[in-house]
Formats: sequence, structure tokens, C-alpha cells
Amino acid sequence: MHPKSVGILCVIAGTFCFASKGILIKLAYLYGISATPLLTLRMLFALPFYLATALWLNRSAFEPFQKGDIWKIISLGLLGYYVSSLLDFLGLQYISAGLERLILYIYPTLVLLMLAYWKHERINNTVKLALAIAYGGMLLVFAHDLRLAKNIDLTLLGALLVFCSTISFALFIVLAGNMIKKVGSTRFTAYGMIAACSGVLAHGLSFGAIEDLQQPQPVYLLAIALAFFCTVIPSFLMNKGISLVGSGNAALIGSIGPIITLFLGALVLHETITSIQLIGAGLVIGGVSLATAKK
Repeated sequence: MHPKSVGILCVIAGTFCFASKGILIKLAYLYGISATPLLTLRMLFALPFYLATALWLNRSAFEPFQKGDIWKIISLGLLGYYVSSLLDFLGLQYISAGLERLILYIYPTLVLLMLAYWKHERINNTVKLALAIAYGGMLLVFAHDLRLAKNIDLTLLGALLVFCSTISFALFIVLAGNMIKKVGSTRFTAYGMIAACSGVLAHGLSFGAIEDLQQPQPVYLLAIALAFFCTVIPSFLMNKGISLVGSGNAALIGSIGPIITLFLGALVLHETITSIQLIGAGLVIGGVSLATAKK
């Protein structure tokens, strides 16, 4: 199979796995578990896979890390997959999986704004229009969910937490680019995720009780699915896909993520899909695609 075809399949599969994350989290919440112990279980089950990858990489012919590299990777891993994941899990307690995915998907626009600020680049009118379209679509769906919410304050809190998660992940993308090129995507992913898993476990043990990890069997199965299918598999698939088709094409292919989440939410969680949600999703996807394509 042609390498680009392999890359496209990797991105599609990785996008589907990531898009399923919110669904599995919402299913676990039905059993009464809260965000911190669920995230702790997710990372506890994911950690062995990343440790095994790191051990395998250590036996390969890679150049040793230069001074300070490992601390940079640890810091970036904590930012991108500990802080961001924790805020996301907390936010999903209060908003729908569809809205969560739409808010998360605007991270490329935040990356553009951050780069424009730090590099003192001027944002042209086309990109400004793209940003307005994307954020307009997000606000449209948010207003729709807010109107249907039983508790407006909790919906606002959930959206704010997920938006903060998106900011932290966008910051991670901006800061991690050079380090990924320097040490390689596989090594960066393995060591960064080990740091993130360790941070989550330390947080869970510090701010929660061991008894909180004692859950019904379905919660453990959902946590294992979150760890393997929504964390380990897509983290490597997306990196492989990006290396084969490029980050721009990967972002465009990944635009199907919010739509996948909307339909999975309807199929599994019985969340209602309305014309407003579809229009909002279309605006977000179109705006992000236009912004990233122009960039």
C-alpha cells in the first residue's frame, strides 16, 4: 500500500479513537465515578504500554538524550496530557460529548493565534474570517446546549473547563514542535506519556482516596478501553499519520472528529442531534480547515 494511503488510514483510525473518548467517559460517569479516579484508572492502565515502548526504544540504536531534553519532555507531557486531560475529564461531567469535541477541535486556531503573538505575525483577513466562522459555530452549539441545560451554571463551568483544556493542549502543540523533531515522535510520545501518566497517578493518590479506585467491573472495562483504544493506539497512529501525510493534511482529515462524536453520542448515549448542532459543527470544521489550509 502507498505510504500516503497508510498515513490517511492511520489518521482516520486515530481520529475515530480520539472521537470515542468522550463517549466512553460519559458512559463511565453513569456508574457514579468522578473525573479524578476515572482519569487515574485510564492512565494506570495505559502506563505499562508506554513503559514497554520506552524499554524497547532503549534497546534500539537511538542517540542518547542531550542535557535537559528529558526534563523538557516531562514538562511538555505533563502540560499536554496531564493538565489538559484533567480539565477535559472535569468538564465532561457537565456538558455533552458533542459540545466537548467541538470545543477541543478549535485548538488549531489557538495554535495560530499563539504563534502569531509570539512571532509577531500579522493575521490576514482570510484567517480572521476563518477564526470568526469557527468560533461562531462553537458559540452556536454552546448557546443551543445552554438553552436546553437543566443547570446553566454547571454547563458554563463545563464549557470553561474544556476550553481551558483546549488552551493547554494548543500551548503544548506550540512548545512541543521542535522537541518532537529533535528526539523523534515515538520517543517523545513514549516518554511524554510516561510523565503524564505519573502526574495523573500522583494527583489521584494525593487528592483522592484509594477507595475511589474500587469501582464496578464495567467501569474497569471502560477505563481499559479509554487507556488502550483512546490513548495508546491513537497517540501512535496520529504521529505515524502526521509523519506520512503532514500535519496540515492530518488536520483536514481529522476534521471528521466532531461529526463522529455527535453521531456516536446519538447512537450510544441517545444524545439528540439537532440541525443547530450540525450547522455549528459544519461551521467549526469549515473555519478550522480554512484557517489551517491558509496557514
